[in-house]
Amino acid sequence: MSSLPMSRQTMPSFFTRIFYDIGLFAYRILFGTMMTIMPLVKPPAKNSKPTLIKSYPSAPQLKNRVFYPPNHTSSSPPLPLFLSLHGGGFAFGDPMMDDGVSSKISTDWNVLVISLSYLKGPVYRYPKPTQQLVASILSILEDESLPFDRNRIALGGFSAGGGLSLSACQEPELKGRIHAVVTYYPVTDFTTSKVIKRDTRPYRHTGEVDSLLNIVPLALYAYVPEDQDLRAPGLSPLFAARKAMPEYVCTVGAEYDIFCNEAGAMMGRFAGKELVKVGETEGLNAQDREGFEAEDGKLKWVFVKGAPHGFTHGWGAAGIDPETLKKHADETFRAVGEWLFKGPFQKR
Repeated sequence: MSSLPMSRQTMPSFFTRIFYDIGLFAYRILFGTMMTIMPLVKPPAKNSKPTLIKSYPSAPQLKNRVFYPPNHTSSSPPLPLFLSLHGGGFAFGDPMMDDGVSSKISTDWNVLVISLSYLKGPVYRYPKPTQQLVASILSILEDESLPFDRNRIALGGFSAGGGLSLSACQEPELKGRIHAVVTYYPVTDFTTSKVIKRDTRPYRHTGEVDSLLNIVPLALYAYVPEDQDLRAPGLSPLFAARKAMPEYVCTVGAEYDIFCNEAGAMMGRFAGKELVKVGETEGLNAQDREGFEAEDGKLKWVFVKGAPHGFTHGWGAAGIDPETLKKHADETFRAVGEWLFKGPFQKR
């Protein structure tokens, strides 16, 4: 694997593709097994189940999970809407895996949450997932049965879902209709290899290995088509223009995450900050890396010290106490919620 940034996608050899296909199949089996076993081992809380499940003619096979806050009634005023995308390396995962988080956000923020399903690679490669996601969002925006305020809409997601959120909100059809984008440890740069990403994050001890390193080449193979320009803003939002984004942008980075540096660099570029050399790529300077706001709070970079990739869901590196992960998650969701209601979710 090259340690230099790449410019275009080159498909691996025949035998490597077979190896990657086996790896993708194994991860799908693993995720499917987890989704089956976890509810049996640890039954979900009653309030974590979706209020309803909806699909639309543009993609009837995609089931979107809708969460109403528990205090909502038919006479309640329209709610802010948070459209959420799960992670999974652009190739696996399911909205169901976010039920706990979706329910928490809906309850804590008092908003309508729709956890969206989307097309996966390698059957569907970029830009098809983005295009289908836009079609699904447009269907939701026209769905008058859902009680949300059309002037208070945010799109967001986790990991690969964060990257897809940043991709979709650049599409002309959604311009002015999505008021904020909120992403947690998103994938923003396909030009950097796993070697470069590996060297941009700190490690807690000698010999620590980031488990995401095995997924990076799989995601690149599964999601990016042959000869694709890897700097395309819809694929790598790091290279997007600030004006292509919604008025409000909030990104959360986790210290022990191989995608943290590139996410921070993206926010730095949006804010017009001068980036510094970080290994074979660029990133925020030491002061800005710890978090900043710009444009009177319309841009917000949240840096969660001591947190790994997936911390919002209680997932993390071995040796990190679950209570610590929960504390990080609770504080982060609280900070993001406050930011939303000071800006894009304010009643207009």
